[in-house]
Amino acid sequence: MTHTQIEEIDSVASMRAYRHDSPLGEMRSLWTPQGLYSLSWISETNGGAASSITESTAAENTAARELDRQLERYFAGEPVSFDSLQVDHQGRTEFTRRVYQCCRQISFGQTSTYKELATRSGNEAASRAVGAAMSRNRVLLIIPCHRVISQHGQLRGFSAPGGLTTKQFLLDLETK
Repeated sequence: MTHTQIEEIDSVASMRAYRHDSPLGEMRSLWTPQGLYSLSWISETNGGAASSITESTAAENTAARELDRQLERYFAGEPVSFDSLQVDHQGRTEFTRRVYQCCRQISFGQTSTYKELATRSGNEAASRAVGAAMSRNRVLLIIPCHRVISQHGQLRGFSAPGGLTTKQFLLDLETK
């Protein structure tokens, strides 16, 4: 993979967007003053910049550059935790925040089941709610929802472009 490039895109309101290269296509990160709001692959359905994006502070630029370095290492197959990145959880319920916090604790190259994640989040009967939270994850890779699998070890749902093929690619990348 060639060196990942950051390109600032459309600015309007309180977010700043950056583009990042990946082997699965270009990604876009959106930043608020509270941290990383979203990270996703750019697809035909989300291709344009959000209409509410504005200039960022120097600290946000530094954070976007750090994300870029970490993504480059990640896609080179190096274990990366992304723990240093501040995530903006605005609009999330307390349960969803706990689920995401527990999901971030799943180590590079490891997996967890929806049930295990529900139990660690404080409600062992909430496997479906964990699945719903994973489907609404707007910070792919940083909250590693691709590491969450069914109780029987099968891959279930992945809302990023490429679906389960992308999920399998990421799991394979981490277990090389």
